[in-house]
Amino acid sequence: MFIADGAKQERDKYAEIWTFPEYRKFSPGMENVERFMSVMNPAPGSSIIDIGCGEGKAGLEFGRQGLKPWWLDITGAALDPGVDRRKFIEAPLWGIGTRFSSVRWDYGFCCDVLEHIPPEYTMLCLDRILSACDTAWLQIALCEDEFGKLIGEPLHLTVRPFDWWLIRLGTLGKVRDARDLLNSGLYIVSR
Repeated sequence: MFIADGAKQERDKYAEIWTFPEYRKFSPGMENVERFMSVMNPAPGSSIIDIGCGEGKAGLEFGRQGLKPWWLDITGAALDPGVDRRKFIEAPLWGIGTRFSSVRWDYGFCCDVLEHIPPEYTMLCLDRILSACDTAWLQIALCEDEFGKLIGEPLHLTVRPFDWWLIRLGTLGKVRDARDLLNSGLYIVSR
């Protein structure tokens, strides 16, 4: 396990929020699996990392659909028992060590995660994702989160408009597709 300096508070915050049943009711990743499969049409056996995986449900579904999943999250507190722990990386996205950088994935899948990153780390996180994945599927919430009230702390730390993310992604890679979905933005980016 690798936890970077300054990440303990964020890790503890997410370990706590996952104890609330209402936080577990909706999985942004699962809501995007079919859309990802139909838009990206990945070849069977393609590797994918579910970044900010939470329970890991999306990665498990990708595995059922013939992809080779990995998982990454700041805490493993919520992981479904079916997740292969040998392919799980517990780390803050901004503090990822050599295990992340030593593996390359065909796809990075990151849904409703980047808005949770402290603002000072967003560009580093985007760069790391694009360095480790041939193509990144990034769905980013563009609005405040209500669940933080359950623990008395905000969960969405970097709430910015669609174009703010688009400009930053464009400085790091090639934006293949971008869609403003009102309360979230969908960006497909490669290097």
